[in-house]
Amino acid sequence: MENKKKLQIQIPDEIIRNYCVDFNHYDFGVYAMLKYAHFRNPKQDKGKLEVDHKFIMNKLFINDSRTLKKSLNKLYKYGFIDSEVKRLPRNGALKLEFNPVPFKTKTFTQLPANLINKIEHIGLIGYRLVYYYESYINRKDVISKQFCFVGQDTISDELNINKETIKKYNDILKKNKLITIKRHQLEFDGYDDLDNVVFTKYNNHYYVHIDKI
Repeated sequence: MENKKKLQIQIPDEIIRNYCVDFNHYDFGVYAMLKYAHFRNPKQDKGKLEVDHKFIMNKLFINDSRTLKKSLNKLYKYGFIDSEVKRLPRNGALKLEFNPVPFKTKTFTQLPANLINKIEHIGLIGYRLVYYYESYINRKDVISKQFCFVGQDTISDELNINKETIKKYNDILKKNKLITIKRHQLEFDGYDDLDNVVFTKYNNHYYVHIDKI
């Protein structure tokens, strides 16, 4: 049996960055849980899932079943599940036909499944931000690019999260030692036509600490 610490949840970068979907943090968390369930499902009828929706709500700290239902139907809208969820079962499992990637994709980001257990401390927004930063890191390039340097405007636009919220969850992620942020000061870049000093602003560098997950 595989050590649980080695289990990974692999998510397409298009989903992480909202290139092909419009997922909020609830939608992203529900997708990740179903992706994990799909990974652990037996090979036969792999797409047919029977999941405990109350367990999902508990793991993702979703307090209202209507929120879960709304996210499931967002997944239905984009073709990840085969039918609209009109009602959650009072007893027994929720049965779904799940297609984890209903489109062609080339790039994925994977992180240890144990990251889900940290949602209690980092929230669903923090959970998604860790995936987001990791999606911009090239782990194969051990010399020059072991960090994400996407600007806050891009983060805010792609994830539809305001900058104040990004800062709040960055601080939470730093407190939990999941990321380090190196801030870069303005650097001299010559003069413009009016002989005024021009500075080049460098984006923050975000380091993800997979070993802390």
